[in-house]
Amino acid sequence: MFNIKNFKDMIIELQVRMKKSLRGKLDEKIEKKIIDEFSNTYMAMTDKYSNAVQSGINLPILQKFASFPVEERVYLALLDLLERMEIDFSQKFAMDLKHGLENEIEIGKIKIAFLDGIRRELNFARFIE
Repeated sequence: MFNIKNFKDMIIELQVRMKKSLRGKLDEKIEKKIIDEFSNTYMAMTDKYSNAVQSGINLPILQKFASFPVEERVYLALLDLLERMEIDFSQKFAMDLKHGLENEIEIGKIKIAFLDGIRRELNFARFIE
């Protein structure tokens, strides 16, 4: 079963790890801001989906998973969000590469690395109590 508290703790740990190992290709403040924004987004969406499932609010994303067990719906909604973000950022990253936008490429690398970390933590949080 997906453990929301553990997942949120894992997001914070991922945020700390990424801040400790900044790439150094961009201004440190920019790199930290990107990491913080992604962490905040995932924390907020975790709360939003969790609260909606617990209170029975029928968000469109949760309707998609209505036939699944209640305890899996938050996980599936977060996984769906992750996959949509990966597609969006991958497409933007490809365009930035095509046009040689150096700073945007570095920003894209940070975003993709964060999403990769989120995917691992999301799956891990599903199997720990």
